[in-house]
Amino acid sequence: MTRSLPPFWPSVFHRCGVIFFGTLTFFFTLGVVGFSATIFFALLGVLLAPASETSPYEHVSGKEGSRDRILRIDITGPILGSPQNEEDSFFAPLVGVTYGYEVQRQLAEAAKDETIKAVFVNISTPGGTIFGSQAIAEGIRSYRAATQKPLYAFIEGISASGGVWAMVTADRIYADHGSMIGSIGILGPSVFYYDRPTSLDNGLLMGGVTANRIEERTLSAGRSKDIGNPFRRLTPQEIEVFQAGLEQEYSKFINHVAQARGIDPSVIRNKMGAMIFSNEQAQRYRLIDGTRSRPDTLSALASAAKLKEGEYALVRFRRDRSPLINQLFGVQSPPPAPETQQMWKQEQLCALSQLRALAYYGSLSCHRQ
Repeated sequence: MTRSLPPFWPSVFHRCGVIFFGTLTFFFTLGVVGFSATIFFALLGVLLAPASETSPYEHVSGKEGSRDRILRIDITGPILGSPQNEEDSFFAPLVGVTYGYEVQRQLAEAAKDETIKAVFVNISTPGGTIFGSQAIAEGIRSYRAATQKPLYAFIEGISASGGVWAMVTADRIYADHGSMIGSIGILGPSVFYYDRPTSLDNGLLMGGVTANRIEERTLSAGRSKDIGNPFRRLTPQEIEVFQAGLEQEYSKFINHVAQARGIDPSVIRNKMGAMIFSNEQAQRYRLIDGTRSRPDTLSALASAAKLKEGEYALVRFRRDRSPLINQLFGVQSPPPAPETQQMWKQEQLCALSQLRALAYYGSLSCHRQ
């Protein structure tokens, strides 16, 4: 019986080999001084460089080293589209957001890996962007079509709006006890109108204007280009266009859920609406397949994949790209402060809500100053 090495050791051995042969070359060409300097800078470079792991996965639970794997993918917090830069992608798990196109990419990679026998999608989200949610739904559908392997969705507390949009293409959907499921609807942008304002306050020590009457004029070209201007009301035509767009996305949402879960569209539109449901209500409407704990759902998924209990590993895609010296000494990059995390999520969603419709449950709490 052989034991597999911890996941970071293969890359350590590789780097040590590179250092050894590289320093031998410098020893013969540069002499003793060059040799000492080479060792110093080579070690420094290796220890500070990002780790290069041989496996894309990190072990979560189960039999470590097993080639029979269940891949866990987390959908937590607001669902966005794709990160704007590498830093956004790195901090996404820390601040609690999910990028739909990143999930789609992970599912495409998993479909090519024969060691992945099943996928466990762990969901705890109030929803988010339509396009991010649709990307996840398409990723799940494509994975199932390409592999014919089981993919279960598990709701841990809440799957609302865009979360429902994303999860309904799974083979089975189970919810943990006391979860909230539903909110099948579209949230449009909020447009404020200030009726006869007498003060514009720019905050502490920033001055401001106070008058009996404030006149404001926005210069623009193109009808309705200045939508969102709080000093004028929306016109009936603008409201009609906005509402028509929301109705189109709502119909797509209804048809998507109805087709994936075998529900009559009229039931969603006329009975369910955009309400949030308990486990029992959601199961009665066929939004979920039942109530189970996470271990029970994993066991059911393993059984569907024909895996023996205790003989498989639960893994997820590796997230730790910190320098090797940090990994060796247990140093990890600190997550942002909780207030920073919450502010970052709110800013992302509030900015998006001003531009497009969202499949989102609850208030965005956008504060305007």
